[in-house]
Amino acid sequence: MGARSPVLEPYGDEFSWSLLDATPDGVLIAAATGEIVFVNDQALALFGYDAEALIGTPVEILIPEELAAIHQAHRTRYRTDPTTRPMGAGFRLRARRADGTRFPVEISLSPLRLGGEVFAVAAVRDVTDRVEAEEELRQSQEALRQAEQVLAVADDRDRIARDLHDTVIQRLFAAGLNLQSTMAGTDDRTRARLEVTVDDLDGTIKDLRMAIFSLHAAAASPGGLRGRVLEVITDTSDALGFEPRLQFDGPIETIDPDIAEHLIPVLREALVNVARHAGAQNARVIVSVSKEVVLQVSDDGVGVPDEVLGGRGLTNMSSRAQQLGGACTIGRAASGGSILTWRVPADLGGGRAQR
Repeated sequence: MGARSPVLEPYGDEFSWSLLDATPDGVLIAAATGEIVFVNDQALALFGYDAEALIGTPVEILIPEELAAIHQAHRTRYRTDPTTRPMGAGFRLRARRADGTRFPVEISLSPLRLGGEVFAVAAVRDVTDRVEAEEELRQSQEALRQAEQVLAVADDRDRIARDLHDTVIQRLFAAGLNLQSTMAGTDDRTRARLEVTVDDLDGTIKDLRMAIFSLHAAAASPGGLRGRVLEVITDTSDALGFEPRLQFDGPIETIDPDIAEHLIPVLREALVNVARHAGAQNARVIVSVSKEVVLQVSDDGVGVPDEVLGGRGLTNMSSRAQQLGGACTIGRAASGGSILTWRVPADLGGGRAQR
């Protein structure tokens, strides 16, 4: 037994019961049959019951229904080997309030021997705040892990892009220059073959620039849609050999994020086509918003080759527009060159196509 100072002797049993009510945890005492024989004030507040509703009731009333049978089996085993189990002994437990709500708890058990009977004393603690804090911490750690992965991938992309630009492209340039210097002392047939090879090298360099652009374009832009559009234009300028003119009309910041996620790859595909096929000296990009969101990309090149008009790129751009209830057209401009128009409803609530 514990010890008690003579100061407390005048209080007798009043001290013992008051001590249980002063405990910050909910305290219940159950008989070997599982019947609740005592609850303190904290337990009543914790579970939302009146004392009359709990005293004499099986303790399973405080357990979620689907766990009641399991708890009865645990109670039977505990009765045969009653031991002290400390609070938070590695169990994830849930309790049920009078209104049916469930909440996470920690429960410590201690045997109480009175005469020939063994009772179980349970101290119950609501750990909702701690569980929620642990979940927030877990989510933060997962978000940090994902951010670290994104940064690692971005670093790899930057490294690969840098190696392609600083090493591979430079070597191809050097090889092309060597071939061009060799042409002077060759016959017409050999010169023609060398010119084809130099043209192939130029095409390869252009493709590598497109690959470098794609590696950089995978990173998200922090400047909203305007920033993302500017980033695409900046990144494609090297491959184009010039920087396209850019124009925004209307409240660009109100464009639905779902539309933006389609508009950016469409713009990228359109500028890549200009770089690969148009031979243009100038290009213009217009993004406008009213009842529709319209992306227009025009150039002063040689027009759109048939293989582009029937290719997969246009199919993808058209498919993106159709998913949002819009359309995409591309053709030869009256003044020469090509013009692509991609338009979708600004309000997706009534414009999204059925899939």
